[in-house]
Amino acid sequence: MSKKWLIPICAAAGIFLVLQLHQSNTNRNNGNESSEIAELQQQRSIHEVLSATMEEEQKLNIMQKDMNNSDLLVLSEIEADIDKLVELTDAKRARSSIERLRSDHPHYVYMRWEHDKTKIQVGDYPAPEEEQAKSYMREAERYYVPGDRYSSKLYYGKDNNQYRVITKVGNEVKITAVVKASIIPQVEEHQRKNLRLVPYPAEGTMKVESVKPNSTVDTTVTTGEDNGNVSHYYEKEVVVKFTTPLTEAQLSELKGQINCTSAKKMGDTYIFVSENMQTEELIAYFRENWDISFIEPHYIYLTNEEANATFIPNDSLFSRYQWNIPNIHVETGWNISRGSEDVVIAVLDSGVQLNHPDLQERLLQGYNVNDGSTNAADELGHGTHVAGIIGATVDNQEGIAGITWFNSVLPVKVLNNSGAGSTYSVAQGIIWATDQGAKVINMSLGNYASGDFLHEAIKYAYERDVVLVAATGNDNTNRPGYPAAYPEVFAVGATTSSKERATFSNYGDYVDVVAPGDSIASTYTGGQYAALSGTSMASPHVAALAGLIRSVNPSLTNVEVMEIMRQTATDLGEPGYDQYYGYGEIDAQKALSTAVSYAGTLQTYPKTVKNRLEQIINQ
Repeated sequence: MSKKWLIPICAAAGIFLVLQLHQSNTNRNNGNESSEIAELQQQRSIHEVLSATMEEEQKLNIMQKDMNNSDLLVLSEIEADIDKLVELTDAKRARSSIERLRSDHPHYVYMRWEHDKTKIQVGDYPAPEEEQAKSYMREAERYYVPGDRYSSKLYYGKDNNQYRVITKVGNEVKITAVVKASIIPQVEEHQRKNLRLVPYPAEGTMKVESVKPNSTVDTTVTTGEDNGNVSHYYEKEVVVKFTTPLTEAQLSELKGQINCTSAKKMGDTYIFVSENMQTEELIAYFRENWDISFIEPHYIYLTNEEANATFIPNDSLFSRYQWNIPNIHVETGWNISRGSEDVVIAVLDSGVQLNHPDLQERLLQGYNVNDGSTNAADELGHGTHVAGIIGATVDNQEGIAGITWFNSVLPVKVLNNSGAGSTYSVAQGIIWATDQGAKVINMSLGNYASGDFLHEAIKYAYERDVVLVAATGNDNTNRPGYPAAYPEVFAVGATTSSKERATFSNYGDYVDVVAPGDSIASTYTGGQYAALSGTSMASPHVAALAGLIRSVNPSLTNVEVMEIMRQTATDLGEPGYDQYYGYGEIDAQKALSTAVSYAGTLQTYPKTVKNRLEQIINQ
């Protein structure tokens, strides 16, 4: 072989050897990397499971705390009621007071008033299930010394309800009461849904489908944890907005083609229900055959608490249980504004107990979107609790104190008795409340789908100068929840009594502020009181503050009201704005002080002048 070929051949052999060695190392490295990636993925999977388990355990602890505190609230209110009755020595007045008390608070199933030899008995003593329970009433009869109190253990009646016997002996009068302890199972069921501890709403009810957010891609919800990553919509229903209005002939034609069983219209937007076409098929049909602005599933929304003189109201539960009021400096803020009945705060929720003794004087005639009636009564308890945080009567020796003294509360029932409502019902509720003159709208509800239909209703209210406030959600996720994440809406997360973010509170770059939302005492159905946790309880704190701000300075625009609440919030967490606390926890005293003389901006000046002129004209 010639020498001239020897050098290239040797060089080629050397290159080949290097390449083989490199490939071997690469394969070894790739193998190591694959192994490391697999290990990391396994660790991440284990971490996610542990995180979900820990989060569920935290939520269960929060729920148990709410149940315990609710029981304490009820017992405290019962003590306050009985303390008033033992002061009544006149039989006629005593009977009248007992009958009124039982009418307002149906959980008093039996009451007995004794003075000298006179005895008044009202109601029926429920038959106990166990022999031991019968001894509780006999035990109560043994107490006769002034100042004596007795409270039995809970026992089951033959109707499967739990009861408790309570006795108080005054200087001259003895009161014995049998009280139904119905609120604890109610609170447990309520909070399992509210804190997303159970799949909610259950698939198979109300023809509901669970899907990945902003899609129709089916997913299965098997645990409460799964709720944080899905949206829900009604099967065989779509929301459609047409580019041009439909004629009667066109509407009739498409109804026949989709086997339409229901068609609701709001403006240029329709909600169609088909007898046999699935949502995906309906979406495909409309996109192919009609000129539309948008089409989307019919989404469901779910229930998601310096004049430096401090005024202490005499409401019986205030000092012991309402930590939330002093935490955001409401008491000192009351020296600047206690609200105005002209500034209406709408509560879009499950309704409100219309005859609750701590609320009835503050309520306007509401609206039930579900049946089109004026009966906005609440059977769930969620809306009653939210309304109480805003407007329970203050300084009336009854129950709790609301944040506002005089603002009117407008109940709008957009959720059904299971606590779920559709895009249509929420949107219609927003528009109705706006048209009725609401200046603030609270929405303690949400979903993870951004619907154009709902957004149009939000814009309708926003453009008419309404302050829209919404809860972020209770899934401890940074996935944007709606309506809170719409830019026109003021989004509220939840804090604890120690000013830390509540572990369930959703977070993200759309959060504006935080407010108390951990075991908040408020009104509840049955004329009772309960302690509940959730961003649903935080949101009404902010809505109430917005109402107080608009009361002290009616010329402020909705943009200015929201900016004041951001500017005056107490910074928490990382310095400055952050995704967990937003601008911080609201401060009522600072916000109201700022609102009195707020100058506004050039952008909001025209609307401010318009509001001021309207105020002068209406005076």
